[in-house]
Amino acid sequence: MDIAAKQAELDAVTWYHEFDFGNGLRTKTHCHQIEQHRHIWKFMESHLATIDFRDKSVLDIGAWDGYWSFFAEKRGARSVLASDDLGQNWSQGRGIHLAKELLGSSIEIDQNQSVYTLGARGQKFDVILFLGVYYHLHDPFHALAQIRHCCHPNTIVVVDGPVATNLEPNEALYDFPNQYCEWLPTVGALQQVLTATYFANTVAGYLEPQAPPPPPLAPPPGRLGWRWRIEMCRAALRGSRPDMVTLLDNVTPEPPPPPPHAHNKRVLLTCTPHEGAGTYHYRPPFGLDAYDPRFRNARGARTAA
Repeated sequence: MDIAAKQAELDAVTWYHEFDFGNGLRTKTHCHQIEQHRHIWKFMESHLATIDFRDKSVLDIGAWDGYWSFFAEKRGARSVLASDDLGQNWSQGRGIHLAKELLGSSIEIDQNQSVYTLGARGQKFDVILFLGVYYHLHDPFHALAQIRHCCHPNTIVVVDGPVATNLEPNEALYDFPNQYCEWLPTVGALQQVLTATYFANTVAGYLEPQAPPPPPLAPPPGRLGWRWRIEMCRAALRGSRPDMVTLLDNVTPEPPPPPPHAHNKRVLLTCTPHEGAGTYHYRPPFGLDAYDPRFRNARGARTAA
């Protein structure tokens, strides 16, 4: 193998994850804020390492360059389907094929698979990875309903993404023009959607946001009067730091409140499919009534009639 030529081939790919293929061959990620992403990847890997992939069939939704697909295969998965929709990301799709070649992998790749049509495949999987996807969707409820149709009773579904901390409990924010986070739920809102699509879920872990550096203290507006200066000198002579801070607070403008995206946590949920009476009063959409005996039995009775 011509190492220089192969590295040039790697460099021509728009990569998201970082790979080390040996022989000095490495990928160069194109994602922004790389240290933050490495922090997230380490968090995800620490939780995925607790899942038993041995002899399991795995569906990786939004696989991109296949990092987690290869992760599952390396840990003994019997089969891995790496699905993606190239119309929904900024990758040209070449990376996962090149990585498969260099890793000698046997994963299956389908880059024309929308999350909204997964149920039409008619396949069930032992483990489903839904990592870093839901917050880019315009209809996460529809997507999770399709994932539910890919489950057998013992399927494990792993869901990962950001959750809001500056919204009210059970609220969610739609922000379609924001290409980094079109849908931002609180933990409560995310759990409600999972419950509504007939999943039982357990919070596996949170990744706290990395603390940003404190902003520089804004100078007091205008010229300060002599009384304020005298009081500040007296506080300094007394060694009273609280009094000094209070005096500064009185003349320093309040900073604007942070936007809802500013201090998101990352959550990783391990879910299992649920079958039984759900939270609905009316029949649920997207074929979800198949998992609720109240609606399923009524549907069967009408069919028989």
